[in-house]
Amino acid sequence: MSSHKRKLSNFMLQPLLQIRLGLYNILLSLAFCLALVAIFYVNFNKFYDLVLELTDLREEVTDILRSYVQGLVGWVAIGTTIYFFITVAVSIFFTHRLVGPTYAFRRHIRELKNGNYGSRVVLRKGDAFQEVAEDLNDLAVTLEQVRRRS
Repeated sequence: MSSHKRKLSNFMLQPLLQIRLGLYNILLSLAFCLALVAIFYVNFNKFYDLVLELTDLREEVTDILRSYVQGLVGWVAIGTTIYFFITVAVSIFFTHRLVGPTYAFRRHIRELKNGNYGSRVVLRKGDAFQEVAEDLNDLAVTLEQVRRRS
């Protein structure tokens, strides 16, 4: 196995496509999170009003609930930041598995055009389009056989 350093360009094969897909994922997640925050906010305010109605300790209850919410906001911010980086990494990983094979296909097609019918497409385990790679390899075998007969 070759030991070459991984560069950002090795992971970002089609940066615009990969970033766009990652941003779509992040925006959809953000919309979902905002909807959840709105639901929690409305329900928390109802709960807050109910607690204040049931107690005479308005200031103490307000201070307790405020400190609770401030701690919760901190954890949500940390979780959101971690989620953002995980989402970006997962998006890059999966788009790499989709985009990467196209480079192997294009290289193989160039080899076939140049008359190198012994060329074969080799994809990594887990890459998309394994069936297309098999079909291209079958095509290369067929072209090689036709060339030998000529």
